[in-house]
Amino acid sequence: MLSRRVVAELLLFAFAMTKPLFAEESQERRSAGEVGIVVLDSGIAEADVEKKPYADYVTECVDLLMEYGTDRYGKRHKPVLVTILDVRSRACPESPPEQTAHWRGQWRPCFWKPRGADLLVDQSTVEVFYLLSQITENRKYSVFADRYLRCVTESVDEKGFFWWGWHRFYDVFADQMSGSHGNCHEIHVNLPRWERLWRVDEEATRRELEAIWQWHVVDKTTGEFNRHGDGRRGCDFAMSGAEFIYAFSFLYTKTKDPVWLERADLVANYLWQSRDRKTNLIPNRPNAGRTRFDGGHLDTSVTGLLCYYLLKSYELTNAEVFRNQAVAYLAAYDRYGYDPSTKCFWGSLTLDGKPVPGPRVQGGYEQYEPRGHIDLWEPYQLGYEFPIYTAQAYAYAFQVTGDRKLLDAATRWADWIRRCPPSEGCLAENAWYERYAELFAQHGTFADMYGRTISLFVHLYALTGEQSYLNDARRTARESVSRLYYKGLLRGHPAKPYYSSVDGVGYLLYALLQLDRVLEKPDAAVGAKAIPLGNSRGTIGFDNW
Repeated sequence: MLSRRVVAELLLFAFAMTKPLFAEESQERRSAGEVGIVVLDSGIAEADVEKKPYADYVTECVDLLMEYGTDRYGKRHKPVLVTILDVRSRACPESPPEQTAHWRGQWRPCFWKPRGADLLVDQSTVEVFYLLSQITENRKYSVFADRYLRCVTESVDEKGFFWWGWHRFYDVFADQMSGSHGNCHEIHVNLPRWERLWRVDEEATRRELEAIWQWHVVDKTTGEFNRHGDGRRGCDFAMSGAEFIYAFSFLYTKTKDPVWLERADLVANYLWQSRDRKTNLIPNRPNAGRTRFDGGHLDTSVTGLLCYYLLKSYELTNAEVFRNQAVAYLAAYDRYGYDPSTKCFWGSLTLDGKPVPGPRVQGGYEQYEPRGHIDLWEPYQLGYEFPIYTAQAYAYAFQVTGDRKLLDAATRWADWIRRCPPSEGCLAENAWYERYAELFAQHGTFADMYGRTISLFVHLYALTGEQSYLNDARRTARESVSRLYYKGLLRGHPAKPYYSSVDGVGYLLYALLQLDRVLEKPDAAVGAKAIPLGNSRGTIGFDNW
């Protein structure tokens, strides 16, 4: 029997889907029957976007976030950014705004973060503040970022965990740490800026990393882990294990204690041991059992997230086991997941290398399995499809290893994205998010997907020197700015009226800075490991996680 809380959430969700969500406004363009659609006119045609540098859009947005997007609510004000900012009023709604694109994951308050600040999701945005200080030589951005990260290190639970993750947020109106669905600590998808956190507060960061070992790794012999930091056996999603491998690798570099490298290797080996010995394909979640699809199939959370963090861990520690495992997984997916007849990739593979054909199903947990070819622009950010991440991982793997086959795989992804850009929309037939495909996807995609695509093309230009990739990056950037810009702020989706950290505006800002620097001196980026800023101001990496 469902609990009263679950029933209440379901009723609220059903109610939200049955009524118009916003009143008409003169500055909105709405089509008949588009419930919840809010398309604001950016005032900038695509052809006019590059009349000023991309860095100017980033600076304008960041300056407005510092002015209007901080915690100005409740009795205590903190130097943190709110997750939602209405670009029309430049205020965070006190009452949870009704969902405009709930397929992103907004049926859970802990995903949507109403009234809140999301200390994990903002890690990418905080990185942009640091980069702006390097580029502009204006310390106000790095000072703000330091103050924000100090709030992160001061928001700690009884186990030593930071109050962040997909079940937690800081309620800026109630001045308290809040959340839902158990308030569990978890880390996945977003890259914590461990180095910057360590510099701000070494002791608190160490406690966070040590708590991961104590509470997330539930079997200290096998390395079995749980995405929730509750000390119990649970969901051992590869994308969570990836974060733990990287966290332990980082702590090893700081302490020089080999036990942390051993622990990173233990978690990596736990996943490695679940592979099919003939194909090197691993399940997304080994302890789910082979009868559940994520316990017996590989999806792109492995290639797009686990492989990236393995490569980052290799770069930190020089432990070749991490590099070798990442290359093995990427090579296996390219071999079995690529469909040469369509020049597309399959979304789900059995561990013996067979693609799971479509159509997709609706209803039950099986609806989340990405059957058939992967959907490049599907909306759900915590599911089983990470195509753009995967494309980036192949490019990054080539940079790290020099293996030409990995570059060939990256270019196959790039060719597909070029053929099917965000403006083409996403999968509609039989997808559980087909209503999103019908109403929202026609307007474009989310900010993080635009940003990651720009970063991918910029990186491929640097790796190959081929001008076409730089042209692709510029075309994607022009589309993103013309569709997401609104009076200085960038929104999370073209059909939503909000700046939203959960929709990944930070990734787009980062990508626009990458592109801006490359356009300033294109030749300097070709063959480089990072993008030079000039005048001894450092570099910007090509990865955008």
